[in-house]
Amino acid sequence: MTFSCEERFGPADIARRVKDVARRIAGDHPDGPIVLVSILKGTAFLAADLARALSPKECRIEYVDVFRGKDEAIVNLHFVRNFRAAGADLVILKDVVRSGTTERYLSDQFREEKPRSIRFACIVDRPQERKLSFVVDYVLFPSEEGVLVGYGMEFQGEGGHLPFIAQVKTGEEGPFDPPTGRIRTRL
Repeated sequence: MTFSCEERFGPADIARRVKDVARRIAGDHPDGPIVLVSILKGTAFLAADLARALSPKECRIEYVDVFRGKDEAIVNLHFVRNFRAAGADLVILKDVVRSGTTERYLSDQFREEKPRSIRFACIVDRPQERKLSFVVDYVLFPSEEGVLVGYGMEFQGEGGHLPFIAQVKTGEEGPFDPPTGRIRTRL
């Protein structure tokens, strides 16, 4: 399945924002290593870029997959490998923060392990969609409307590989081109 999209944030915009966020994270956590907790799979690129931008500050990346039920409730967490959160400065990475449900659940789960701090970073923040009171600490791009792809974010399993963030085009003909196996981008 293919779709057309329009670039919203280019690679240079993303790199600049990642550096800004990394600078803030490093300033907020002057002591000890930082643990970036990447929620799969939408934040894999962000985790790698943030880890490089935080250098030479010590940090590591851990990965978690979150499984939701029909009513958006969290039904299971799967860590790629178990790690100690006790005493650590955690920065949980999310691609798009909408309702705040997943973030609140993860925060509650990690809080039981007594980390030194828990903060959240995201690629896109949509506070207008919150169901719970929740504030994201570090945001690359706030309140972008529409369906987004690129920089790890996918639309129906496609587009995550794009080096930019784009909005999926929806028009009278719909967002999909005839099946060609490729994403068509209109920039």
